[in-house]
Amino acid sequence: MTSTTPAAKRTQAQRRDAARTAIVETAIRLLADGGYANMTLADLGERAGYSRSLAAHYFGSKPKLLAAVVDHVLRDNPLARLDESLSGLARVEAELSAVFEGLEKDPNPVRAYLVITFEAITTVPELRPVVHQQNVAFRGRIQSALRDGAMVGTVRRELDAGSVGIAITAMVRGIVWEWFTDSSLDLAVCRRALLGHVVALCAPD
Repeated sequence: MTSTTPAAKRTQAQRRDAARTAIVETAIRLLADGGYANMTLADLGERAGYSRSLAAHYFGSKPKLLAAVVDHVLRDNPLARLDESLSGLARVEAELSAVFEGLEKDPNPVRAYLVITFEAITTVPELRPVVHQQNVAFRGRIQSALRDGAMVGTVRRELDAGSVGIAITAMVRGIVWEWFTDSSLDLAVCRRALLGHVVALCAPD
């Protein structure tokens, strides 16, 4: 017999989490489309399908909301789902490829993150620690992978993992910035070129 019992009602915590997620995802779209200055918490709550006061209730201020956006973007991107068994040059290639895969799947989260980065270095300095933490984490993963690779022979042993890690992260971020200002760039070509440079720079002779 088919049950006529309605689906279990969501708990208050589940409703709160759903509302917060909807507001954050709406913020990502608004940041990507119109930037920081054009976004208000009241408008955000309404556009997410809730009251105009809910975003302010949950987040308190725009900087706190943007910090939540950064956290959401980082948890919901391909980098968060990489195979943890990868190491050395393979890990570096996977990290960089994940950036391009994220852009191809949905560029809005990355565009929103770039908006937040710009605001962190200009009008919203309280966001700098949040952005800095992400920058250090990404760069640190690249540097750690290079050091691991040097130990097992997939990366040149004499390579300076610290400075090369900085150079690699700068290259991928430069491509991302360039693509957002020039959509005629072919991401697949850029990806192959970047990975080719990394191999040439890091792989043993």
